[in-house]
Amino acid sequence: MQYDLIVVGAGPAGLAAARAAGENGFSVALLEKKPEPAVLKRACMGILDGANEYIHHDLFIVNKRNNRICFPAHGLSVKYDGPWRNGYAFDSYSPNGYRIQSGIAEEQKKKGEHGKVTAVLDKEILLKCMIQEAEENGVDVLPGIDVQKVTNNPEDVVVEGSGQSFRGKYLIAADGLNSRIAQMTGMNEDRTYFCNMRAITRYASGIELPEPDTCVAVYGFLDENPITMFIYPRPYGEYSITVFTLHPKVDLKAAENHFFTKAFSAPWFKNMEITNTLSAHLNCHSPIANAHKDRTLIAGDVGAIIEKTNPGSMICGWKAGHAVSLALQEENLGLEVTALSQYDDWWREDYYDCYNHDAYMKTWSLPFLLNTDEDIDYLFSLVKEPIPPCFHPYSYRKHFGKVIKQIMPTIERDRPDVAAKFRMMGKSFAELIADVTKISKPVF
Repeated sequence: MQYDLIVVGAGPAGLAAARAAGENGFSVALLEKKPEPAVLKRACMGILDGANEYIHHDLFIVNKRNNRICFPAHGLSVKYDGPWRNGYAFDSYSPNGYRIQSGIAEEQKKKGEHGKVTAVLDKEILLKCMIQEAEENGVDVLPGIDVQKVTNNPEDVVVEGSGQSFRGKYLIAADGLNSRIAQMTGMNEDRTYFCNMRAITRYASGIELPEPDTCVAVYGFLDENPITMFIYPRPYGEYSITVFTLHPKVDLKAAENHFFTKAFSAPWFKNMEITNTLSAHLNCHSPIANAHKDRTLIAGDVGAIIEKTNPGSMICGWKAGHAVSLALQEENLGLEVTALSQYDDWWREDYYDCYNHDAYMKTWSLPFLLNTDEDIDYLFSLVKEPIPPCFHPYSYRKHFGKVIKQIMPTIERDRPDVAAKFRMMGKSFAELIADVTKISKPVF
């Protein structure tokens, strides 16, 4: 089957890429491994990060009047006709309940829609809407295709899977963090592998949080290994509860049981009723530096360190689809193909060079350094004032770092042992996580 473009992966990035090329008049095949592309299998909270600040050089707008999610800096809008729920603050808790607040929900609510730090949607409805828009623009959405082989030729790319073969002028890999396309095409060769992130997500009702419209993180330990729980509000009055770890020896169900029945957070779950369960086993690599190789481009989480976020994935897919469209037109007109190098430049400006990825990952390594309940409790107990309202994966780290700098003299004076552990943060994330890396391996 012959197409101008083949896209692998029907998530937000792949759907945005396919629609962009389809809108430009090109033939597109969108291959998805799942038999039902809109049904979630991987753990996902359905959040749009950073509602009150730039993320990926844009400020998304929830346009409820027209049922659109809008990215004005990129000229992109996406249909979404499902329900919304706002998160107005982000609270982090130590193992025994000391809290660091990022914003105060009641104060943020006074600002109305502009006080939210994140917006939460039903991602299955989002995917259905994006599939509809792709199909309306001539995209062939082909579920149940498990890609096993990619062959890059000078003039085209051949993709094979599930007994079928597809030939396209270009290929966009949008098949997620565990991208088989990136692995098969050699795009992972220059990356550093760190570890896996394993997670269980429960959608549940009956949760009783201290602040109902707040996103929550709780740190803990199981058999001395770090575990973390995230709780985010969901539409329909539910919450998503994700328990995850970077340590391969942690039993996730035991970790859940710790937070649900033994930790200070146990009273939150006494009336919990689980409505759905998702899971994830995700590779954590250093990001990919160049967003294309030969006739293959990456989009969304494929080249990311953990994830490019839902807004970032939609923007990235949109840019990739237009980059291929421009490259195809350059070829049709006999011009020099410059669109792919332009996409590389955008990728570096928007993501690879834009954010400090090592510093971001070191945020996850905090409980590997402050490796006891007592250490983290002590740190959190020193933070008395809220930090700015933020739910941005990179700028939150900066706010947190400023707080640590302010209280470090106290830590140096009263707990030199904790201060010594903090000084280890001068090492790279790869060094800090080295013992975990030795007993982990990537999955594809």
